[in-house]
Amino acid sequence: MSKIKSLITGGAGFIGSHLVEKLLEENHELLVVDNLFTGNKSNISEINNINTAELLEKEVGDDDSLSRILNFSPDYCFHLAAQSSVTVSVENPLLDENYNINQPLKLIEVIKETDCKRFFFSSSGGTIYGDPINIPTKENDFGSEPASPYGKSKKKLNEHIVSIFEESDVNYSILNLANVYGPRQDPHGEAGVISIFVNRILDGKSPIVYGTGEQTRDFIFVGDVIAAFMKCMLSEENHILNIGSGIETSVLNLISFIDSVCGTKSEAQFMPKREGELLRSALDCSLAKEKISWEAKVSLEDGIHEVVNWVKN
Repeated sequence: MSKIKSLITGGAGFIGSHLVEKLLEENHELLVVDNLFTGNKSNISEINNINTAELLEKEVGDDDSLSRILNFSPDYCFHLAAQSSVTVSVENPLLDENYNINQPLKLIEVIKETDCKRFFFSSSGGTIYGDPINIPTKENDFGSEPASPYGKSKKKLNEHIVSIFEESDVNYSILNLANVYGPRQDPHGEAGVISIFVNRILDGKSPIVYGTGEQTRDFIFVGDVIAAFMKCMLSEENHILNIGSGIETSVLNLISFIDSVCGTKSEAQFMPKREGELLRSALDCSLAKEKISWEAKVSLEDGIHEVVNWVKN
Protein backbone atom coordinates (compact mmCIF):
# COMPACT_ATOMS: atom_id res chain seq x y z
CA MET A 1 0.00 0.00 0.00
CA SER A 2 1.42 3.40 -0.98
CA LYS A 3 2.23 5.94 1.73
CA ILE A 4 0.20 9.11 2.25
CA LYS A 5 2.18 12.03 0.79
CA SER A 6 2.24 15.30 2.72
CA LEU A 7 3.79 18.66 1.89
CA ILE A 8 4.78 20.89 4.80
CA THR A 9 5.89 24.45 4.06
CA GLY A 10 7.85 25.96 6.93
CA GLY A 11 8.49 22.43 8.17
CA ALA A 12 11.86 23.28 9.76
CA GLY A 13 10.22 25.91 11.94
CA PHE A 14 8.82 25.65 15.46
CA ILE A 15 5.30 24.35 14.72
CA GLY A 16 6.26 22.77 11.40
CA SER A 17 8.95 20.57 12.91
CA HIS A 18 6.48 19.15 15.45
CA LEU A 19 4.14 18.38 12.55
CA VAL A 20 6.99 16.71 10.64
CA GLU A 21 7.67 14.54 13.68
CA LYS A 22 4.02 13.52 14.00
CA LEU A 23 3.52 12.74 10.30
CA LEU A 24 6.70 10.63 10.22
CA GLU A 25 5.26 8.68 13.17
CA GLU A 26 2.12 8.20 11.06
CA ASN A 27 4.29 6.86 8.21
CA HIS A 28 3.70 9.72 5.74
CA GLU A 29 6.05 10.42 2.84
CA LEU A 30 7.12 14.04 3.32
CA LEU A 31 8.27 16.97 1.23
CA VAL A 32 9.39 19.84 3.48
CA VAL A 33 9.92 23.29 1.91
CA ASP A 34 11.67 25.87 4.10
CA ASN A 35 13.95 28.81 3.27
CA LEU A 36 15.55 28.39 6.75
CA PHE A 37 15.30 32.14 7.51
CA THR A 38 13.70 31.32 10.86
CA GLY A 39 13.51 27.53 10.54
CA ASN A 40 16.42 25.36 11.63
CA LYS A 41 17.70 22.10 10.14
CA SER A 42 18.41 20.81 13.65
CA ASN A 43 14.64 20.82 14.31
CA ILE A 44 14.14 18.10 11.70
CA SER A 45 17.52 16.34 11.78
CA GLU A 46 15.71 12.98 11.82
CA ILE A 47 14.53 13.38 8.21
CA ASN A 48 18.12 13.10 6.93
CA ASN A 49 18.05 9.41 7.81
CA ILE A 50 14.64 8.65 6.29
CA ASN A 51 14.22 7.68 2.64
CA THR A 52 10.66 9.02 2.43
CA ALA A 53 11.42 12.57 3.59
CA GLU A 54 12.97 15.40 1.59
CA LEU A 55 13.95 18.94 2.62
CA LEU A 56 13.92 21.59 -0.10
CA GLU A 57 15.82 24.68 1.10
CA LYS A 58 13.96 27.25 -0.99
CA GLU A 59 11.19 29.84 -0.97
CA VAL A 60 7.69 28.36 -1.30
CA GLY A 61 7.00 30.62 -4.31
CA ASP A 62 10.29 29.78 -6.05
CA ASP A 63 9.81 28.21 -9.51
CA ASP A 64 11.93 25.18 -8.54
CA SER A 65 9.84 24.65 -5.40
CA LEU A 66 6.56 24.89 -7.29
CA SER A 67 7.80 22.47 -9.94
CA ARG A 68 8.91 19.95 -7.30
CA ILE A 69 5.57 20.30 -5.44
CA LEU A 70 3.65 19.68 -8.67
CA ASN A 71 5.75 16.59 -9.34
CA PHE A 72 5.39 15.36 -5.73
CA SER A 73 1.58 15.79 -5.92
CA PRO A 74 0.80 15.65 -2.18
CA ASP A 75 -2.34 14.13 -0.66
CA TYR A 76 -2.22 16.85 2.00
CA CYS A 77 -0.65 20.32 1.98
CA PHE A 78 0.16 21.98 5.30
CA HIS A 79 1.04 25.64 4.69
CA LEU A 80 2.89 26.93 7.75
CA ALA A 81 5.59 29.04 6.07
CA ALA A 82 5.15 32.73 6.85
CA GLN A 83 6.72 35.99 7.83
CA SER A 84 5.49 35.71 11.40
CA SER A 85 6.69 38.89 13.12
CA VAL A 86 4.14 41.65 13.78
CA THR A 87 7.03 44.11 14.26
CA VAL A 88 8.65 43.20 10.91
CA SER A 89 5.27 43.53 9.16
CA VAL A 90 4.91 47.09 10.50
CA GLU A 91 8.48 47.98 9.43
CA ASN A 92 8.32 46.24 6.03
CA PRO A 93 4.72 45.61 4.86
CA LEU A 94 5.81 44.74 1.29
CA LEU A 95 7.99 41.90 2.58
CA ASP A 96 5.04 40.71 4.67
CA GLU A 97 2.75 40.78 1.60
CA ASN A 98 5.25 38.77 -0.46
CA TYR A 99 5.64 35.99 2.13
CA ASN A 100 2.10 35.94 3.50
CA ILE A 101 -0.02 36.52 0.36
CA ASN A 102 1.86 36.41 -2.96
CA GLN A 103 3.88 33.23 -2.41
CA PRO A 104 0.98 31.27 -0.82
CA LEU A 105 -1.27 32.17 -3.77
CA LYS A 106 1.35 30.72 -6.16
CA LEU A 107 1.40 27.58 -4.01
CA ILE A 108 -2.41 27.32 -4.08
CA GLU A 109 -2.51 27.53 -7.88
CA VAL A 110 -0.07 24.59 -8.07
CA ILE A 111 -1.91 22.58 -5.37
CA LYS A 112 -5.10 22.80 -7.46
CA GLU A 113 -3.24 20.93 -10.22
CA THR A 114 -2.26 18.02 -7.92
CA ASP A 115 -4.17 15.17 -6.25
CA CYS A 116 -4.29 17.10 -2.95
CA LYS A 117 -7.32 16.25 -0.79
CA ARG A 118 -6.96 19.01 1.81
CA PHE A 119 -5.12 22.32 2.17
CA PHE A 120 -4.26 23.33 5.75
CA PHE A 121 -3.42 26.92 6.68
CA SER A 122 -2.11 28.10 10.03
CA SER A 123 -3.72 31.50 10.43
CA SER A 124 -3.44 33.94 13.34
CA GLY A 125 -6.26 33.95 15.88
CA GLY A 126 -4.38 36.60 17.85
CA THR A 127 -4.39 39.24 15.09
CA ILE A 128 -7.07 38.68 12.41
CA TYR A 129 -10.00 39.81 14.60
CA GLY A 130 -8.60 43.31 15.13
CA ASP A 131 -10.03 44.72 18.34
CA PRO A 132 -12.46 41.85 18.97
CA ILE A 133 -16.14 42.50 19.70
CA ASN A 134 -16.26 39.66 22.23
CA ILE A 135 -13.71 37.91 24.47
CA PRO A 136 -13.37 34.95 24.09
CA THR A 137 -13.70 35.57 20.35
CA LYS A 138 -15.69 33.34 17.99
CA GLU A 139 -14.79 32.74 14.33
CA ASN A 140 -17.18 35.44 13.09
CA ASP A 141 -16.56 38.04 15.83
CA PHE A 142 -14.57 40.46 13.69
CA GLY A 143 -14.09 43.85 15.32
CA SER A 144 -11.93 46.54 13.74
CA GLU A 145 -9.49 45.83 10.91
CA PRO A 146 -6.34 44.06 12.16
CA ALA A 147 -3.89 46.57 13.63
CA SER A 148 -0.81 45.19 11.86
CA PRO A 149 -0.01 44.35 8.21
CA TYR A 150 0.72 40.82 9.50
CA GLY A 151 -2.85 40.43 10.79
CA LYS A 152 -4.26 41.96 7.59
CA SER A 153 -2.28 39.56 5.39
CA LYS A 154 -3.40 36.52 7.39
CA LYS A 155 -7.05 37.60 7.23
CA LYS A 156 -6.78 38.30 3.50
CA LEU A 157 -5.26 34.87 2.81
CA ASN A 158 -8.06 33.21 4.82
CA GLU A 159 -10.54 34.89 2.46
CA HIS A 160 -8.56 33.89 -0.66
CA ILE A 161 -8.42 30.24 0.48
CA VAL A 162 -12.18 30.08 0.98
CA SER A 163 -13.00 31.71 -2.37
CA ILE A 164 -10.48 29.62 -4.34
CA PHE A 165 -11.13 26.20 -2.81
CA GLU A 166 -14.93 26.53 -2.60
CA GLU A 167 -14.84 26.13 -6.40
CA SER A 168 -12.44 23.15 -6.42
CA ASP A 169 -12.21 19.52 -5.31
CA VAL A 170 -9.72 20.38 -2.56
CA ASN A 171 -11.05 20.69 0.99
CA TYR A 172 -9.53 23.28 3.32
CA SER A 173 -8.84 23.67 7.03
CA ILE A 174 -8.04 27.18 8.21
CA LEU A 175 -6.86 27.06 11.82
CA ASN A 176 -6.80 30.44 13.58
CA LEU A 177 -4.10 29.72 16.13
CA ALA A 178 -3.77 31.49 19.47
CA ASN A 179 -0.25 32.17 20.85
CA VAL A 180 1.46 28.84 20.27
CA TYR A 181 4.34 27.91 22.59
CA GLY A 182 6.44 24.87 23.41
CA PRO A 183 9.84 23.24 22.91
CA ARG A 184 11.87 24.41 19.86
CA GLN A 185 10.43 27.92 19.88
CA ASP A 186 13.38 30.30 19.47
CA PRO A 187 14.18 31.79 22.90
CA HIS A 188 16.27 34.51 21.22
CA GLY A 189 13.65 35.63 18.67
CA GLU A 190 11.12 38.46 18.96
CA ALA A 191 8.05 36.21 18.88
CA GLY A 192 7.33 33.44 21.38
CA VAL A 193 7.13 35.27 24.68
CA ILE A 194 7.13 32.14 26.85
CA SER A 195 10.43 30.81 25.46
CA ILE A 196 11.94 34.30 25.63
CA PHE A 197 10.85 34.85 29.24
CA VAL A 198 11.94 31.37 30.35
CA ASN A 199 15.36 31.86 28.76
CA ARG A 200 15.89 35.27 30.40
CA ILE A 201 14.62 34.16 33.81
CA LEU A 202 16.85 31.06 33.82
CA ASP A 203 19.77 33.34 32.87
CA GLY A 204 18.99 35.57 35.86
CA LYS A 205 17.87 38.46 33.64
CA SER A 206 14.71 40.55 33.89
CA PRO A 207 11.88 39.66 31.49
CA ILE A 208 11.22 42.65 29.23
CA VAL A 209 7.56 43.78 29.19
CA TYR A 210 6.26 46.14 26.50
CA GLY A 211 3.48 48.37 27.81
CA THR A 212 1.83 47.79 31.18
CA GLY A 213 1.96 43.98 31.20
CA GLU A 214 -1.81 43.92 31.72
CA GLN A 215 -2.35 42.93 28.06
CA THR A 216 -3.70 39.39 27.78
CA ARG A 217 -3.01 36.50 25.43
CA ASP A 218 -4.40 33.01 24.86
CA PHE A 219 -1.52 30.50 25.09
CA ILE A 220 -1.83 27.11 23.40
CA PHE A 221 0.71 24.28 23.64
CA VAL A 222 2.21 23.13 20.34
CA GLY A 223 1.21 19.50 20.93
CA ASP A 224 -2.44 20.57 21.14
CA VAL A 225 -2.09 22.42 17.82
CA ILE A 226 -0.65 19.33 16.12
CA ALA A 227 -3.58 17.30 17.50
CA ALA A 228 -5.98 19.77 15.82
CA PHE A 229 -4.28 19.28 12.44
CA MET A 230 -4.57 15.52 12.82
CA LYS A 231 -8.25 15.73 13.77
CA CYS A 232 -8.99 17.80 10.65
CA MET A 233 -7.51 15.04 8.49
CA LEU A 234 -10.31 12.72 9.64
CA SER A 235 -13.09 15.09 8.55
CA GLU A 236 -14.87 15.48 5.21
CA GLU A 237 -15.85 19.12 5.87
CA ASN A 238 -14.20 22.45 5.19
CA HIS A 239 -13.10 24.22 8.37
CA ILE A 240 -12.42 27.68 9.71
CA LEU A 241 -11.67 26.99 13.37
CA ASN A 242 -10.17 28.79 16.35
CA ILE A 243 -7.48 26.76 18.10
CA GLY A 244 -6.58 28.06 21.56
CA SER A 245 -7.13 27.51 25.25
CA GLY A 246 -9.92 30.09 25.59
CA ILE A 247 -8.16 31.42 28.70
CA GLU A 248 -6.88 35.00 29.01
CA THR A 249 -3.48 35.27 30.70
CA SER A 250 -1.86 38.65 31.28
CA VAL A 251 1.85 39.08 30.58
CA LEU A 252 2.50 39.84 34.27
CA ASN A 253 0.61 36.70 35.34
CA LEU A 254 2.62 34.74 32.79
CA ILE A 255 5.83 35.86 34.50
CA SER A 256 4.39 34.69 37.83
CA PHE A 257 3.58 31.28 36.29
CA ILE A 258 7.14 30.93 34.99
CA ASP A 259 8.60 32.05 38.33
CA SER A 260 6.54 29.41 40.15
CA VAL A 261 7.83 26.68 37.79
CA CYS A 262 11.45 27.90 37.91
CA GLY A 263 11.49 28.70 41.64
CA THR A 264 12.52 32.30 40.89
CA LYS A 265 11.25 35.80 41.68
CA SER A 266 11.59 38.11 38.68
CA GLU A 267 11.38 41.88 38.41
CA ALA A 268 10.01 42.91 35.01
CA GLN A 269 11.80 45.56 32.97
CA PHE A 270 9.18 47.80 31.34
CA MET A 271 9.51 49.25 27.83
CA PRO A 272 7.12 51.37 25.69
CA LYS A 273 4.11 49.63 24.13
CA ARG A 274 4.77 48.22 20.64
CA GLU A 275 2.78 49.43 17.64
CA GLY A 276 0.15 46.99 16.38
CA GLU A 277 -0.26 45.06 19.65
CA LEU A 278 -3.72 44.20 21.01
CA LEU A 279 -4.80 44.83 24.58
CA ARG A 280 -6.77 41.58 24.98
CA SER A 281 -6.96 38.27 23.16
CA ALA A 282 -8.60 34.90 23.86
CA LEU A 283 -10.34 32.54 21.45
CA ASP A 284 -13.67 30.75 21.77
CA CYS A 285 -12.87 27.23 20.48
CA SER A 286 -16.28 25.62 20.95
CA LEU A 287 -16.69 25.18 17.17
CA ALA A 288 -13.51 23.04 17.03
CA LYS A 289 -14.97 20.84 19.77
CA GLU A 290 -18.23 20.52 17.83
CA LYS A 291 -16.71 19.95 14.36
CA ILE A 292 -13.54 17.90 15.00
CA SER A 293 -13.92 16.83 18.67
CA TRP A 294 -10.85 18.88 19.61
CA GLU A 295 -10.09 20.80 22.78
CA ALA A 296 -6.91 21.96 24.50
CA LYS A 297 -5.49 19.34 26.85
CA VAL A 298 -2.17 20.78 28.13
CA SER A 299 -2.42 23.30 30.97
CA LEU A 300 -0.23 26.41 30.89
CA GLU A 301 1.69 25.19 33.95
CA ASP A 302 2.44 21.79 32.38
CA GLY A 303 3.39 23.43 29.09
CA ILE A 304 5.77 25.86 30.82
CA HIS A 305 7.43 22.86 32.53
CA GLU A 306 8.07 21.40 29.05
CA VAL A 307 9.59 24.68 27.83
CA VAL A 308 11.77 25.05 30.96
CA ASN A 309 13.13 21.51 30.52
CA TRP A 310 13.83 22.16 26.83
CA VAL A 311 15.62 25.48 27.46
CA LYS A 312 17.69 23.92 30.26
CA ASN A 313 18.78 21.06 27.98
